[in-house]
Amino acid sequence: MKKTKSVFKYIILILLTAVFLFPIIYMLANSFMQSGEIEKTLNFSEETFKSVNLIPDMFSAEQYYEVFFRRAEYLLKFWNSVIITLPTVILQVVFSSLAAFAFAKLKFPFRDKLFFIYIVLLILPLQVTLVPNYIVMDNLKILNTFLSVILPGTFSAFGICLLRQSIKYISYSSIEAARIDGASYLRIFTRIIIPQIKGGLVTLTLLTFIDSWSAVEQPMIYFTDKGMYPLSITLSDIADSDYGIIFACGVMFLIPPLLIYLYGENDIRSPFTTSDKL
Repeated sequence: MKKTKSVFKYIILILLTAVFLFPIIYMLANSFMQSGEIEKTLNFSEETFKSVNLIPDMFSAEQYYEVFFRRAEYLLKFWNSVIITLPTVILQVVFSSLAAFAFAKLKFPFRDKLFFIYIVLLILPLQVTLVPNYIVMDNLKILNTFLSVILPGTFSAFGICLLRQSIKYISYSSIEAARIDGASYLRIFTRIIIPQIKGGLVTLTLLTFIDSWSAVEQPMIYFTDKGMYPLSITLSDIADSDYGIIFACGVMFLIPPLLIYLYGENDIRSPFTTSDKL
């Protein structure tokens, strides 16, 4: 009976895995098909499937050749995504980790009340903050620049709350011992805190990267120059596009976050260290 339940469980897991992986496999397969073959399986006018084909009749890398060597606009938009995403990720991880350390281990007036405000900010959807951010960016005279998207993404209530939970369970006795030895808070942060929250940092890096990498609303509102649009907008607006190239760009768009996950998978899986609370 126990063996039957185990087999049934694995069958369910395999089916769920197949369902979740199907869009990725379908995109990858179509990226190696010729445009004419893709049109035979998809009805673009009605947005329906004529048939599902996961094995190309004739393997072709023409789409990738077009993206990398003939259609410079797609590669340009890819680098626009990189310019927007990398500074956002780096700055958000730095500021969130510093703020989380302060909220978790330092004592200062109104600490808990300020953190409650951050919790409230988590409830607000992105669309609510777009107009206030637009007004601020306009007053700073940085609309239609990459900074108009990078700066709002730098400060994240979610990142602070996530890392605070990681830091919260680090033993406070180790911090007290370091303070007795004369270590500054910056040294404590870099030598004691950071090494013990690698899982939280990698998780925040991955989530921030995905959020910024797939941004659509912010660039469309803050940029008037369409040449500054990231690749995510191009992939979301495919009305007049070559669908073979779109599939190839989709694969290219998927690789960076996948590499980040594979690099930090062990740290993400590692459990938090439980210890004394502040």
